[in-house]
Amino acid sequence: MTPRNALVAGLLLLALLPWLQIPQHLAQATLDESLNQAFAAFAIAKGLNATISVLQSSTVDLQVFQITPGEALDPANDMIERFSWVMFAATGSLALQKLLLAISASTAIKTLASGACLLAAALVALKTRLGQSAALKLAMACLFLRFAVLLVALASGLASQAFLDAPRSTTMNQLETTQTRLEAIADERIGEGREARGWWQQLKDSFDGLVGNPVESVVDGFNAITDKVIDLTMIFITQTILFPLGFLYLLYRLGSPLFGTARLALDRHRLPSRK
Repeated sequence: MTPRNALVAGLLLLALLPWLQIPQHLAQATLDESLNQAFAAFAIAKGLNATISVLQSSTVDLQVFQITPGEALDPANDMIERFSWVMFAATGSLALQKLLLAISASTAIKTLASGACLLAAALVALKTRLGQSAALKLAMACLFLRFAVLLVALASGLASQAFLDAPRSTTMNQLETTQTRLEAIADERIGEGREARGWWQQLKDSFDGLVGNPVESVVDGFNAITDKVIDLTMIFITQTILFPLGFLYLLYRLGSPLFGTARLALDRHRLPSRK
């Protein structure tokens, strides 16, 4: 088989690929799973923010004892609030990818991609010089438009599963534990019959168990929360922004040499021009 015939066969095969449903379903499921994870992290952040706010507001009367735990909660509260915005942006990024995936799977885009491949295959098969290069460029552009988001979603999902799932699950479980303990402390603080000293000691004891080693003050406990929030922030930034952009760039860089190779093989087998 000559390179020209191989190129024609490849273009005909590429004309069928936009209509395959299995890759589309896999990419859709990958983005849905990532969205669920982002929603869960966002819910944890908002829950922590609300609980810490309750604790801050409930400690004003303790200032008569010269105890100001509310100030110790401010850094963690600010960090969690910023984390909420990061998770909102991550959720928006995933929602945008899901929208672009749906657009790329529309009938119009699939028809355009298949039509461009068929047009290029016909011009190459007929050995028509006029418009061959433009048709090949159009076919590659349409295929990139059809499969770029799909391939990026699949690649990001596989990379996240390989490198990020374990640390993300561990960190989210730790934050859920933190949220549960804070809610218990807040409920007991709001309840009647709680002494200031007893509540303060309970807060310290709770966070002693939270970070895994005894700590001297509640500040160390909230520093542990801050570390977990920072870790989870980096994980979701990598999953929802860095991975997609990196794989999109890699796809573009890999596609350019393939297109150049096809053009070179075609140029070598062009018929000499007629006088």
